[in-house]
Amino acid sequence: MSEFTEQKELIRWWRDTYPQYAKCVRLSLNGINLPPGKKAAMMINQMKSQGMVLAESDLFFGVPNLTYHGLYVEMKDFGKVATPEQEEYLEVQRSMGYEAVVLEGAEAAKEFIQEYMKTSFVVIN
Repeated sequence: MSEFTEQKELIRWWRDTYPQYAKCVRLSLNGINLPPGKKAAMMINQMKSQGMVLAESDLFFGVPNLTYHGLYVEMKDFGKVATPEQEEYLEVQRSMGYEAVVLEGAEAAKEFIQEYMKTSFVVIN
């Protein structure tokens, strides 16, 4: 499966498994496919001026646990690795008290998130 398909499966699982936290996940705009040409460049400049950050992780789960403020996940296709810019972004997030990881595929992400959520303490009704 592609990174897109794996990420889509992860979000479906998240919403089914943790429906009370469905609104606590957000997607980075860095991975979206834009049309080629001038329009894409204009859209990228506009998104950057509105706060888009280079190499931002694919997903952010805004649920704190006993150790971290939230969880950043950089999804990768199997066998692929994060770029140096993505690793730097993750390190900045770690230094701010967030968990920040690179994971290959939806199953690895599900396992990691389940462990992370074992010590979550926020209850949303």
